[in-house]
Amino acid sequence: MKTLFRGLAATLLACVLTACPETTINEDFGFKPAVLKVADWSGSWTPVDEGDDDAVQFAVANAAQGLLVLTEPGKKDAKPIEFRIRRASADSKIKLCFAVAQERDAKKPGAASLFLMRTAENGVLYIWGINHDAVAAAIKSGQLKGTVKPDKDGAHSHLDSTEANYEKLLEPQFWIWSEPTCLKRAKK
Repeated sequence: MKTLFRGLAATLLACVLTACPETTINEDFGFKPAVLKVADWSGSWTPVDEGDDDAVQFAVANAAQGLLVLTEPGKKDAKPIEFRIRRASADSKIKLCFAVAQERDAKKPGAASLFLMRTAENGVLYIWGINHDAVAAAIKSGQLKGTVKPDKDGAHSHLDSTEANYEKLLEPQFWIWSEPTCLKRAKK
């Protein structure tokens, strides 16, 4: 993965342009907005395995509503991605949040992508992708609430914005733990 932005943008675009498995949600997914500290989030970030030339920029658009905008400086054709950072648990001590992501200019109701994010701390940020197959199986079995539309290339799932789903999604089978995106604050 060259940069976080390219990875996230590729994920979002792939789900829109192809019939690959996907999991969508509404913008209100999660317990409530995470209140962001501007100093912890705003600025340049780089993947730990890349140089500072691959930095992405996070800007806090609304700290009280947990709203971040991700851009890639120097890339005129790159579209900003909006992240709504929402609590994954009613327990505020848990540092895991849902990152509800959508291209800022192409927002469609019910078409946001879901990531799991550990709150930014000490200049380090972790992001995990969702396991689409595990989500589809859990919806079909009744463990999660939502809908699954079968497709020849994989299931298209939509998770309902319900408290039961939030708690259940903290179980490890729903995330791709072996492939986290790890970002560090870029040197100034």
